[in-house]
Amino acid sequence: MNTFFRLLAWNGSIALLIMGMGMSPAWGQEQEVIEGGRLLFQKFCVSCHGPRAIGDGPLSESLNPKPANLTKLSANDGGSFPFWHAYRTIDGREQIPSHGTRAMPVFGIWFRIPEDEVSIETEWADQVRGRIWQLLSYLETIQER
Repeated sequence: MNTFFRLLAWNGSIALLIMGMGMSPAWGQEQEVIEGGRLLFQKFCVSCHGPRAIGDGPLSESLNPKPANLTKLSANDGGSFPFWHAYRTIDGREQIPSHGTRAMPVFGIWFRIPEDEVSIETEWADQVRGRIWQLLSYLETIQER
């Protein structure tokens, strides 16, 4: 093989390596998690927080206090996404008056683990944790920079 083709083959390998970066299976899985979170947001959160998550959903006018602007979670927490605070808010452990009581949160059963299952592993608890993780993964991507 002459020098030109060896150089071409070597550069081609580098180009394929560079092109493949960011296209790993993990990246694809992360995008699926974020997309799942976006769909959950549209289904469960838009009515209060609005389609852009800024607190202007169709029900927002009737709520007191008004829904939070979810695109400012990081800004309101010193620049880092408050994953665990948001997690506990969604699963009902940190109460928000406008979300109702722990027994009847706006999120419904889809984001709540029954009291007797909070500390144990069950299929339902795992599914709830997965939904919350997806939702938070999506919310992290829409934070104002």
